[in-house]
Amino acid sequence: MKNFKKIAAAALGLTMLVSSAAGCGQKADSGELAEPEIKADKEVPSWKADNSSADLSWYINYDWFAQEWGVDLSSKFITEDTHVNITYMGGGDEKLNTMLASNDLPDILTIGGENPIVKDAHKFAYPLDELAAKYDPYFTEHAAKKEILNFFRLDDGHIYGYPNFSTTKADYDGGMIYGDEALLVRKDIYAAIGSPDMTTPQGFLSALKAVKDDGFTDAGGKEIIPFGMRDWGSGPSVLDQTLENFIGVPSLTDNNEYYDRHADADTLVWIKTIAQAVREGFASKEMVTMQSDTKDAIVSNGGYFAYFTENLNGDPDSLSLFMKENPDKAYIAVEGPKSTMGRSRALRGAGIEGWTQTFISKSCKNPQKAIELVTYLVSEEGDTVMNYGRLGETYTLVNGVPTLNADLLEIKQSDPGLFEKEYGLTTHLWLQDSARLSKFMGLDQFPTSLQQPKEWTQPYLKPQFELSGLDSCLSTEANRNNEKIKQDWVQKCAAMMETEDDAEVEALMAAHLQYRDANGWAQIVEEYNTKIKENIEKLNP
Repeated sequence: MKNFKKIAAAALGLTMLVSSAAGCGQKADSGELAEPEIKADKEVPSWKADNSSADLSWYINYDWFAQEWGVDLSSKFITEDTHVNITYMGGGDEKLNTMLASNDLPDILTIGGENPIVKDAHKFAYPLDELAAKYDPYFTEHAAKKEILNFFRLDDGHIYGYPNFSTTKADYDGGMIYGDEALLVRKDIYAAIGSPDMTTPQGFLSALKAVKDDGFTDAGGKEIIPFGMRDWGSGPSVLDQTLENFIGVPSLTDNNEYYDRHADADTLVWIKTIAQAVREGFASKEMVTMQSDTKDAIVSNGGYFAYFTENLNGDPDSLSLFMKENPDKAYIAVEGPKSTMGRSRALRGAGIEGWTQTFISKSCKNPQKAIELVTYLVSEEGDTVMNYGRLGETYTLVNGVPTLNADLLEIKQSDPGLFEKEYGLTTHLWLQDSARLSKFMGLDQFPTSLQQPKEWTQPYLKPQFELSGLDSCLSTEANRNNEKIKQDWVQKCAAMMETEDDAEVEALMAAHLQYRDANGWAQIVEEYNTKIKENIEKLNP
């Protein structure tokens, strides 16, 4: 996955491939769905009976996306089974909006679940349940999870988008779910300074000071930076969500209403602590503007003592490279910031909303082959091929559990970039069931450099399904105000990292809260609470 986010790819263009004219399920000239040319069976997925082929385009709405289909082993296996060949396309919101405005859409679209566009899916996408009823009832009967279908059903009674990484209560009850947030430290330096308690503000700062005073160096001989965090990208997510999760700031009130986490006193204490670390030279002032490649280079050289991240899955290449060259110095997760008010840590666990949603557009040249592909990838059979490949070729069954061949597992864990490029197993993410993968593969699904941090997260995970889709539900006005408020938060956080004392941090936080109040915050919270209530009703039908 890291290669996706590491590579800033140029847009691949809007050219659509023309699908095979002989394929089943193509739209009739009138725009109506054609009748299926095979007899659909709710007990047998249609891809097993439909031998027609199709070339489909699949758009991923992320600028950094640059993966190719048909190059790696996994996508080749998928095409062999489904007779669907994919042309991947990447881009951002501007490109997506242009395509929507011109009604010139690819066959399949994957969009971030938080994007407000998803609530207007009825305008550009076929209902998946209708396509399934006509062409592939196995999708709703067996492949898709019933809890997910119920949760994603819109007011018109239809399901338009299916998520990846969606995790249900039943998945949590089954265990093997891992988090993505951690405070990592170089274990050699941590041991050298006495394995200090970094859970309190004073202990946190004292550990960073000890590192600075002792003059440790990285693999290139440069002075160690005591503290760093994941590059900000579109915002300082480590400074709000991850920090607040670490210190257990609640997300809901006792009445199941939205809790104002930024205004919490504990949040302010720890933001002041990190601002003080910057002030005292324990962190680089450039971390606010640091680019991803620069951060990766520092981690690859072991240049941070402590590295705070909200996205372990986004860091395997740099962490793995350092571990491979310096196994005795590798980064490990430690306890890190805790509440000063006695609250329990509550890390973000995968939610039922997942990460993205995938749609079949109304411009799709061959809706039948598209829903067959979706059914395949969502089903356990297709998911197994996507993640493990072919039985006897790339994996075996050990006590009924699919297990990658030892040579492939070694590459996956030691060189995730090469594994993605050559084999692609587990890397075609857009309809992946991460809970199913965890159930079978456990920690082995991750590079070795992530296994200890991932295992560390498990006891602290707290799913909050009630908060799913809050931003995507906002009205146009509320969404516009929310974007302005988020931008102000980015600016205020950046300014907090350049303050001379705690009083300036407090003043900046107060200014942000005032800005919110003056820009429609009350309406945003009201709409959040409406969505929370709807979520609770869907979760408890």
